[in-house]
Amino acid sequence: MRRGLAGLLLLLLFTACREELPVGQPVEAVRLVLVEEGVYRVTGDALRQAGLTAGELAVDNLHLSTEGRPVPFLLDGDGLIFYGQASQSRYTAEQVYVLRTGTPGLAMTQESAAPAGTELQSVRRTLHFEENREYLGEARGAVAGEPWFWQSLPLQGELSLALEAPQPADGSGELHIALYGASHHPQEEPDHTLSLAVNGGPEHAISWDGQTAFSTTISLEAGTLSAGDNTLLLTNVPESFLDLMNLDSVRLDYAALPEADHDRLAFRGGTGQVRLRGFSGTPVLLNVADPAAPAVLVGWEPAADGATLGLDEATVVAATGPQGFLEPASITPLQDEGWGSPEHRADLLIITTDELAPALTPLVAAREEQGLTVAIVPVREIFDEFGAGMATPESINRFLAHALDAWSPPAPRYLLLVGDATIDYRGYLGQREENPVRPPQNLIPPYLVPVSYGGETVSDSRLADVDGDGKPDLAVGRWPVDDAAAARDLVERTLAYEAGSAAGRALFVSDASGPEFATMTGRLVAGSALPDDAVERLDGPPNEGLIAAWNAGAWLVTYTGHGSLQLWGKDNILSSEAVSELSPGPAAAPIVLQLTCLTGLFAHPEVTSLSERLLAQEGGPVLTVAATSLTLSSQQEPFAREFLSALLDPEVERIGDALQRAKESLDVDGAALQEISDTFGLIGDPSARIVRP
Repeated sequence: MRRGLAGLLLLLLFTACREELPVGQPVEAVRLVLVEEGVYRVTGDALRQAGLTAGELAVDNLHLSTEGRPVPFLLDGDGLIFYGQASQSRYTAEQVYVLRTGTPGLAMTQESAAPAGTELQSVRRTLHFEENREYLGEARGAVAGEPWFWQSLPLQGELSLALEAPQPADGSGELHIALYGASHHPQEEPDHTLSLAVNGGPEHAISWDGQTAFSTTISLEAGTLSAGDNTLLLTNVPESFLDLMNLDSVRLDYAALPEADHDRLAFRGGTGQVRLRGFSGTPVLLNVADPAAPAVLVGWEPAADGATLGLDEATVVAATGPQGFLEPASITPLQDEGWGSPEHRADLLIITTDELAPALTPLVAAREEQGLTVAIVPVREIFDEFGAGMATPESINRFLAHALDAWSPPAPRYLLLVGDATIDYRGYLGQREENPVRPPQNLIPPYLVPVSYGGETVSDSRLADVDGDGKPDLAVGRWPVDDAAAARDLVERTLAYEAGSAAGRALFVSDASGPEFATMTGRLVAGSALPDDAVERLDGPPNEGLIAAWNAGAWLVTYTGHGSLQLWGKDNILSSEAVSELSPGPAAAPIVLQLTCLTGLFAHPEVTSLSERLLAQEGGPVLTVAATSLTLSSQQEPFAREFLSALLDPEVERIGDALQRAKESLDVDGAALQEISDTFGLIGDPSARIVRP
């Protein structure tokens, strides 16, 4: 009887301990966020703190993956060890690994590393040096990766860099340097010449031609490298013409002593055996020649501070001591709120953040009173459910494709994105100490698309192109805001616009710097069939002239001409500074169509676009169509003509329907009109009703 009671007490004690382990809300999957490549160890306690319901860690009860691909792992007591890779996405610096319970996982395979062969005195280490401080969108087609660069080298400019090389053996190595030629002179070949020297040693001349990427390898003789910092001096060799170039990155391959650095050592093998030293204890050894399928090395000889193992040329070793394991930047529950269910339906989809969503309640109520069904979908839930945790536009696109295909009919028609964005997806500019500007948050990331002028730009239209035909399948609009107060203000002003009355005239403004703009404006006015007394035309008005005409009242303002991020016209027809002078009076604010360049680039990391200024202005327009790139007026005209036609059609009730009709009319088989479809977008709510005279 006593034995039975003791067993019962032991069982109760064990059960109680197991029940106390999950500290967070119980979940079946967690997100492990990684920001660098290396060997990670996650403890069972950390997983339980995040709410994971796993009891004893076991391969048959845990499944690790990234972007849907299974990831092999190794169990070490109450810890899980795996090799994590850094993000390769343009859109996020965070690589997300998902750990689920209740599903068998993939155990690491084993490879023998039994000591054999000649003893090696050094190993090959590879170090990568790169800072991303300067953005050159026009380099998109020339570079293999993203068009961010370390630093520019102007004519006769010098750049000195400190490259730390831990534990060099004989000081030999290879320096791989990646560059970009930012200028081009057809009469000069080559038109880029650079001098390179390491630690004051021999100069190496590098030359190439064209506005293109260039990489080369420099051999470093024994004795060149020193322990610690090594000075790399780059000099733009003086020429008789302007030579502009940019440094992209530097990679150093060198012979290193097999000694740990911060309890870690990563190296490429040779043929023979090597004794690893300097670890705080017996290391874990992985072969990461294929980083997506690492293998645990076995059969080697442990030592108090390292190990002796055998290698061949194909082996890439990641050795990690007890104090050298990396840890995820965060461990949080993976959210799955069932957006994949076919029971959902919506006319209007609103994608936003948890923080901004409450501010949209009055808008949802108003749209539902108008007969629209509305779904507010937190973007983090989209990332988790449709992107395996990855915060990318691809995740949003997959969600939209699913909603259009699998949700209860009718399919969604309107998409409102409530959240800011930036071309600086990875936050490079925010890492600069000298940067005084707070970069925008990348809350709802748009796609980057190629364009003829400028290399690339952002496109919300591509987010909603779910069938790949180059046109959006929903009418898209965006409120580029990052705080609830701004979102509440836009809700109030949008609903006030719909409740207001329209002024009785349309204002057509053209840039007087070229006759083609007034000519195009004339064609648009004539094609609109508006009566003469309902139209006012201004050709090249001064800033104050446009402000006065705008404030006199208009239901529509159309501008045709040159433009930039913060300006209409070369002669300052409308500037961002002058926006504060706009006050449309008792009538509803106008719909604004900007047939110009760049004024709709809401994602610039350091400059607030003119369209954003207009949107934020109290009493300013809440519906603005503008471009995120540079395009030609002749390419803009077909879009403008159809958009104006739809605006004037009483059968078209909402601004998004007018925008969709204009984009559906475009023949996007040609690159020019594809760019118009991609880059002209709505700053505003696409489900907003059009207020006409």
